Amino acid sequence: MENQILEGVNVAPKSSNGHYVKGGQNVVNIDNTKDSYFVNGSSVLETENHTTLKQEKSCLITTQVVYNPFLKMVEQSKD
Repeated sequence: MENQILEGVNVAPKSSNGHYVKGGQNVVNIDNTKDSYFVNGSSVLETENHTTLKQEKSCLITTQVVYNPFLKMVEQSKD
C-alpha cells in the first residue's frame, strides 16, 4: 500500500477560518463530534487567525475545549 501526501485537509470544519494540515501522509478523522484527527507523519498546521505549527512526527489534533461560566459547562472553542 502506497501512502499519499495530502495537501490542505481542514481539521476544523466548524471554524470560520479553517485549520489546514499540509504534508501529512494520512489524516484520519477519529471523532466527528469532537473534531479529533490523527495525522500520520510530519506535517504543518496552517491557519489564518493563528500561528503556523510544524510537526516533526505523527500527532493528534483535537478541538480546544473551554469552560463557559454562563452555561456552567465546557464547550468547544469558537474562532
